Amino acid sequence: MKRWGTRAEIVLALLVGAIPLAIVVAIVALQLARNVPEARQARDATLRDFQAIRAVTAVDEAIQDAERGQRGFLITGRDDYLDPYERAKERLPRLVGELQTAVAGDADQPQRVLKLQADVTTKMNELASTIAVMRASGFSAAKTIVETDLGRLAMQAISTDLKSIGDAEDVRLTGRLQSAATADERLTSTFMLGSIVSMAGLLLGAALLVSTVRRATGSERTLKATMDSVREGVAAFDARGRLRASNAPFAASVRLSGADLAVGAPLPAERLADAALAERLRDLTAASRASGRPALGEFATPDGKHIEIFHNPTEHGGYVVTLLDVTDRHRTEAALRQAQTLETVGRMTGGVAHDFNNLLTVIIGGLGLLRGMVGRDERAHHRIDMMNTAAERASRLIRQLLAFARRQPLRPETVNLAPVIHETLPLLRRAVGEFITVECAVGAGLWNTTVDPAEFQAAVLNLAINSRDAMPDGGKLTIELANATLDEAYASRHAEVNPGQYVLFAITDTGTGMDAATMAQALDPFFTTKPAGEGTGLGLPQVYGLVKQLGGHLKIYSEPGEGTTVKAYLPRSLAQEIVPPRVASRITMTGRETVLLVDDDDIVRATVGEMLAELGYTVVEAPGGGEALAALQLGEKIDLLFTDVVMPGPLNGRKLADAARKIDPRLRVLFTSGYTENAIVHHGQLDPGVELLSKPYTREELGAKLRRVLDAKPDAPPATAAGA
Repeated sequence: MKRWGTRAEIVLALLVGAIPLAIVVAIVALQLARNVPEARQARDATLRDFQAIRAVTAVDEAIQDAERGQRGFLITGRDDYLDPYERAKERLPRLVGELQTAVAGDADQPQRVLKLQADVTTKMNELASTIAVMRASGFSAAKTIVETDLGRLAMQAISTDLKSIGDAEDVRLTGRLQSAATADERLTSTFMLGSIVSMAGLLLGAALLVSTVRRATGSERTLKATMDSVREGVAAFDARGRLRASNAPFAASVRLSGADLAVGAPLPAERLADAALAERLRDLTAASRASGRPALGEFATPDGKHIEIFHNPTEHGGYVVTLLDVTDRHRTEAALRQAQTLETVGRMTGGVAHDFNNLLTVIIGGLGLLRGMVGRDERAHHRIDMMNTAAERASRLIRQLLAFARRQPLRPETVNLAPVIHETLPLLRRAVGEFITVECAVGAGLWNTTVDPAEFQAAVLNLAINSRDAMPDGGKLTIELANATLDEAYASRHAEVNPGQYVLFAITDTGTGMDAATMAQALDPFFTTKPAGEGTGLGLPQVYGLVKQLGGHLKIYSEPGEGTTVKAYLPRSLAQEIVPPRVASRITMTGRETVLLVDDDDIVRATVGEMLAELGYTVVEAPGGGEALAALQLGEKIDLLFTDVVMPGPLNGRKLADAARKIDPRLRVLFTSGYTENAIVHHGQLDPGVELLSKPYTREELGAKLRRVLDAKPDAPPATAAGA
């Protein structure tokens, strides 16, 4: 549009300079012959100016309404606050179309409206993204998008666009009103000033010609720079599909050079790097023309990017194509899907874990009792061992699911990972075998971090076994511990990462490696490349769940034939390292104290009661919290309360312990559960001072834990009921 306007101005300048006398005569004739038509045209033009100004105001109000609705929803979380946003989203395409129609006769305005349309698209996409993330992940995740300033910058650009369009219309309207006021004066003075106008016409023509060329060159450069600075790729086409205007991001999106995008020529589909993109553009053009409405589509490039294509028809059969890179949005949606998968697995596991672990407690406890009853029958011992192994595998499977779902009860400590790893190395070397060389490198001045040492060692062993399976012919396994800093740039590419200082644990093998498709599923629960029956597909997901539960970040690097590196970044702790006390080499497992056993499952209670009796303890059984409190209130001497955490009724295990300690402040408490929910575990960590024996357990584990609790110092602080 600007180019055609510039040509008309040049022609007008030449006419003014070449035939000034003829112009004077023509003005007189036209003034006399076209007075009435000109008045009508002036009236119509003035009306269009007013329509354009009203459209500018309406677009501005709609954008403000959309942002107001989004803010209200982010603050309150209530969908009814989105009503202004939804109404604005429906009105904006029509309002922008009315604005395009109102300014169609101007040489400069269509380009300004084109930029406004791109900026409005950016703003509405930003609002939609924050609303979607708010619904899926809450205010904190939505706030992260808002704080990128994309929406604020888009709003500033829209304000600038609207002001530019409005100012231009004000100038045009003012000019027309002034022209109408002086029309009569020009008519009467034309004859008197004819000769002066003739001479002035010569000078004016020359000056106008020079000014027009300079102004056209400067305006085109300014407009081009402005359009190229827009994030979206934008191109306008006429009804015959010929290019009218485009910006640099559009050329980059379709991977064409500027020479290939010639104004006045169709888009060279045969030169597009991807034939599928050309087909997608043709399909959207056909769909938009058939419906008369804008069409929205998407295209995935071979290099993994996702491009959103918006096809918007304009007046007289033309259309505007906007290309927007929505790869980041797809990554965010993938992260949301991962979070939803995690929540689903967590709910499923939590629902199964409690009852399943109760059954395993009966099975494992019963097998232990049965072992003492079969004497020296080797065949019976062998079968008991096989059943016990199967039960332990089932228990490990539940623990792995809880770890992936980040719902395992952790007892994190501030430690230095160097001694933890060195303690694990002998077991790790036995696990990978003699044909694999294991090396360990620890960086100087290693920072402390907060982990559950036992769970971390189990995770390291899981990773080592995965590496062993990837090196069937032997190889090298390298473990590295070092300090690391993840900066803002890294965090911007990984939405779940908080920039800061971390302790890096890395394990690298020289195995077969993974291709991109395998890596994309490596952290999915139950995904495995091993043959059926040789792997659960929970090794890496368990490690991932543990690292995420500790507030860390897991990254996998792998290529086919080049091996695999798994890096776990654990947040640095500024607290002092906790050195665990030396444990006696031999722990007595029997005792003579009285234990109040509370469990709502009759079979579990009977099995555990028999195990306690075999260990020498006097057992008082209660099926629930009310019965347990009644036994305490009778004054019977109880040394330890051994209670399940999850029980029906008003008193769960935690509330029972609090009430029991009010009766006897010196009472020792040991909790047990197949799944603890939130009674004694908060933010994935056991509450301070809580002792827990997770189901299922063997008689030996039960005896050792009981003695550790009973033999603890008398002044050990009791567990509090915070959050119960």
